[in-house]
Amino acid sequence: MKYFYSWGLLFVLPFTIYAYMKADKNVRLKMMIFGSIFGLMAVIFDYMYLDYWNPVYLFDNFHFEDFMYGFLFAGILPGINNIFGRYKMKGKLKANYILGFIYIFLIVAIFYLITVALKYNYIYALSLAPLIIGIISYIKVKGKITDVLVTIIASLTITILVYNIILIIYPGAINNHFFIQNISGIIILNIPIEEILFAICLAVGCTYTYEAVFNQKIIR
Repeated sequence: MKYFYSWGLLFVLPFTIYAYMKADKNVRLKMMIFGSIFGLMAVIFDYMYLDYWNPVYLFDNFHFEDFMYGFLFAGILPGINNIFGRYKMKGKLKANYILGFIYIFLIVAIFYLITVALKYNYIYALSLAPLIIGIISYIKVKGKITDVLVTIIASLTITILVYNIILIIYPGAINNHFFIQNISGIIILNIPIEEILFAICLAVGCTYTYEAVFNQKIIR
């Protein structure tokens, strides 16, 4: 049971498979790029910050589960609206390096502010960073709030459903592996409110960031 993070990812897999089956080539590329980026970021952050939870990993020298979480879950969120036919992307992939560097700077600044200056738990920085990036991307591409809401609903549905399946199999997953004393201690739908907050903020960050960074036009 202690490897709940490892086997719990199996319950995310059906959503990922469905997303890749429904997506066209451009959207699959979009999800693969974002999934890889989020996966690597998840590995890096979990090595740096150990005050939120302490899952047992299969490999001590590389947190494979963190990468797979980023790839399987966070990776599909940018393609949700495309899969549901809400809009298509048009234009040659051309990275906006200035915007990319601005986003990197914001991530570093937010993590410093939250974890070092204010000494709050890193989960709040992990939530605030994609929220701010998502808002900037939303403004840049002149997005629609309904697209963001669709991504939020998908993110929350997967998060809440998967956690509750895990808790049915391993009821002690939250109490045994989350540092509840370091966060708010508020539990909603059987999981810490911080997980719900993160799911919402991640969804906001995922909705339009790819289009903003790679100069993709939205066609409805």
